[in-house]
Amino acid sequence: MEVSMLQLIAAMSVVLTITPQAALDSMVAGRPVLSAQSSAEMEFGKDFLMPESTDLFDEAILRQFHLMAFGMPLDGSFELEDALCSSWSDLSEETRNLWREFAGRTQLSVPSENPAAGTLTSILRYAAESGNSLPDVNTDNLTDLQRLYFVMASPPGAAAAFQNDPCPAVRNAVIQRNPNSAFSMLDDTSDEVRLNAAKAAGRTDVLLDMAAMEGPLGHMALAGAGQVPILEDSLYSSSDPAKRAAALMALLELGWRIPEERLDYLLTDPYQMVGAIAAEAAGRNFAMTPAKELPEDLPALNDVPESVLIETDTGSWTMILLKESAPVTCRSFWYLADRGFYNGIWFHRVIPGFVAQAGCPEGNGFGGPEYSIPAENNTVPFVRGTVGMADSGLGTGGSQFFIMLDSQRRLDCRYTAFGILESTEGIDNIGIGTRILEITAVNP
Repeated sequence: MEVSMLQLIAAMSVVLTITPQAALDSMVAGRPVLSAQSSAEMEFGKDFLMPESTDLFDEAILRQFHLMAFGMPLDGSFELEDALCSSWSDLSEETRNLWREFAGRTQLSVPSENPAAGTLTSILRYAAESGNSLPDVNTDNLTDLQRLYFVMASPPGAAAAFQNDPCPAVRNAVIQRNPNSAFSMLDDTSDEVRLNAAKAAGRTDVLLDMAAMEGPLGHMALAGAGQVPILEDSLYSSSDPAKRAAALMALLELGWRIPEERLDYLLTDPYQMVGAIAAEAAGRNFAMTPAKELPEDLPALNDVPESVLIETDTGSWTMILLKESAPVTCRSFWYLADRGFYNGIWFHRVIPGFVAQAGCPEGNGFGGPEYSIPAENNTVPFVRGTVGMADSGLGTGGSQFFIMLDSQRRLDCRYTAFGILESTEGIDNIGIGTRILEITAVNP
């Protein structure tokens, strides 16, 4: 059952004797909420409390994730580690998986156990994140995500055996683990894998050839080539605004200084990000055009479909819209989708095992619909298949959304979850450069 953040805080406020909105504001601002001994206290309480029963361990772990998400010092994690490890055999698979997720990020310990169907992915992930040894498994039966973690945790020689894996994310992981494999992967069928292989192999010629591509891969190839004359030419003459911005950022990273006679030209570039980047490099002030108000013709919530079909050149997925948990976000998302805003837009940021993000018209992560929407933080967990609205702070969301490729509970309550994929099969094949073809209503 979906539970909105205000519903949760309202229940807590009976004990807290504060208003629901005040409790929500306090939590969003990173200030823990006072509460009595309960599951709510385990997750949102001011002070760390050791759970009185194994039923409360999930909330105690989630509290650590919330502290991490809001940049606050972890409190009680070592005591929790001791308690969990001593009670390991009494814990559910879900609790053990949740602890492994936290322990992998914090380098805390996890008791060893033989993998089972419900724990194998988290065991492989923990090995990849912690550097611990891999379990003995039959790799022929692993899912795409499991093979990704297996390669990430493998020695370079063992990782190289997966360079022909059917999943591009796994092949990219091979290059990361064994850069020498890149030389035999320059003709890979995936443009993203070819790009990473060319960078690892130092093949500037391949990168320059790929720099002519549209979208984020072309921008990345141009920057990766690191050729100052070509970057300068792109900066001053490219008709692609995102390519101009990519060229400028790449030049600055190479230690290039903006010529004085070119500064005003860059500050007045039609694409504001070029001006903003140039201004920061030159120590100048730069005022970005503020976001507009929400469109007055956003559809009513009843006119928003219950689910939509996201069609890409990699695969298609049905997403259930969480209209009760994030009504404004769902209305805005459908407003844009119904007008074709997302048609042709690339996934510009993909971190295997984490997120696949799209929704920027320029394909570089800086763009949006020119208006912003309010944050609708809720308690929908950020697990594999959850879809959230990207933002750079409260109230700055717009059109960019991200699909969770695995559980990342540290994002809970931090971002607006507004959708859930009916099936996650094939989502690990989404890569940088995957293109959205269309987003349409399911059974409108």
